Amino acid sequence: MPFARAAAVGWMPVASAPMPAPPREKLRDRDGLIVLNVSGTKFQTWRDTLERYPDTLLGSSERDFFFHEERNEFFFDRDPDIFRHILNFYLVPKLWPAGRIRPASTFGPAP
Repeated sequence: MPFARAAAVGWMPVASAPMPAPPREKLRDRDGLIVLNVSGTKFQTWRDTLERYPDTLLGSSERDFFFHEERNEFFFDRDPDIFRHILNFYLVPKLWPAGRIRPASTFGPAP
């Protein structure tokens, strides 16, 4: 159940009923979650998020050359501070200048 902070009261439920279960087709297989290790900083995302752009390194099978089997992650020797912007583009395919406020619709539909 979602909670909200109430001043001087503590945490209280926002809804009176528990959240409904997500639709079956919306559930993602745990195998679809991948770890990208960028010079020691780990990022997690869904495989289908990257595969939206099949002509890119991350979206194609070329990323398999960077897979580290013992750690079960992909390793890239790159700048993690820059990479977070690249990954954000995969999530929301629009570039936003730093410090700019994004519309709420950028983050998906409201529950």
